[in-house]
Amino acid sequence: MLDIALGDSLDDWKSMQTRTRLLSLNILVLASVAALAACSDDAPGDTSGGEDDATDTVGDADTESTDDEVGTSSDSTDTTDSTDATDTTDTTDATDTTDTTDTTDTTDTTDTTDGTDTTDGTDTVATETDTTDGGGLCGDGILDDNEVCDDGVNDGSYGGCNSDCQSLAAFCGDAEINGPEECDDANDDLADGCLSNCLVPQTCLEILDFDAAATDGLYMVGPKGPENVFMADCDMTTDGGGWTGFGHGNTCNGDLDSALTAVEAAPEEGVDAECRPFTTDTNGAHTYTWDIEFPPGFDEFYLGDYVTKARALAPDTSEINAGVFVQSSWDDAHGNTARGDVSFGSADEPGPATSYAAEGANFECVECEEAFPTGDTPFQLQATSTTLRIGWGEGGSQDEGWFPWWSGVIFVR
Repeated sequence: MLDIALGDSLDDWKSMQTRTRLLSLNILVLASVAALAACSDDAPGDTSGGEDDATDTVGDADTESTDDEVGTSSDSTDTTDSTDATDTTDTTDATDTTDTTDTTDTTDTTDTTDGTDTTDGTDTVATETDTTDGGGLCGDGILDDNEVCDDGVNDGSYGGCNSDCQSLAAFCGDAEINGPEECDDANDDLADGCLSNCLVPQTCLEILDFDAAATDGLYMVGPKGPENVFMADCDMTTDGGGWTGFGHGNTCNGDLDSALTAVEAAPEEGVDAECRPFTTDTNGAHTYTWDIEFPPGFDEFYLGDYVTKARALAPDTSEINAGVFVQSSWDDAHGNTARGDVSFGSADEPGPATSYAAEGANFECVECEEAFPTGDTPFQLQATSTTLRIGWGEGGSQDEGWFPWWSGVIFVR
């Protein structure tokens, strides 16, 4: 009976021990599951705190299990090993997505925006875009793609650029007279009285200096200024060119100013409807001058197809004879002879530079027309002058006189 009782008692003890072990194992498993749940709950929040708690829990569980099973059996040790393995919390530490998020501290990577500090590169592009829009670099003096102009000042002053770099300020060629312009017809026509530099040429020489390819022909010039232009005959060939030609009609219609002066008066004098001065004496002598103002000044002149005409009353005649008299002073056009002369030069000099008699003319007639003997020969003045003078006269007892400038062109340069 005792053996049976002992046997039963031993069996009961073993059975109880087995139940105890199973209970401990269940507790451990529950603890692990609780730890994992704690980790999972912490992830969205303060991950670090969550992990510490989870680790504590697991540690407690480990400790308790171990305490429960100290010296119990190698099976319980195995179980603990398995728990350690299950301690995926370590893995969870590795998974520590927070760290990954820390790594995702792509802020660092974005700070690698120092790589994007190609942003510096990007900045440059942005700035140039600004310029392209007419913004950023407008005013740097560099013409960018969408800028119309950029002079580095951009204050809208004449010949410059407006502040937005999108339009030019007033300039020569915009068909409006602005700033220092005397004219602006926005074309390159040399003959229309406005050069492409927006100045009105005063002389044909100015046109030739502006464009060496200018040819002979009619050009608008303004010797008296830009408000008073007229069509002049420009000789761009003779002796280098640049000669400004005008006729007698230009000397009393406002193109050029002129004045008739009687040094020694004749009974008949005047200027006809064609602006031709004339004189006729009666049984006496006379001396006259016709002064023509040319404001730009000139150093030389020549007579183109120039013609003088006698004005006598038949049977009397007007005479020029180089062997008898040649005018040398503006104050005397007859020399107390029965002859006369027609002369040319500067009013600033005491006498003419040339005359009909000086060039060998010899004729007498009632109303003949005589061409100047030497044609297109240039005559040099002693100094630059602004007043061209024509002098003439006649002496003797006859009724005689002259149209000193009947036709033709006088060229000055």
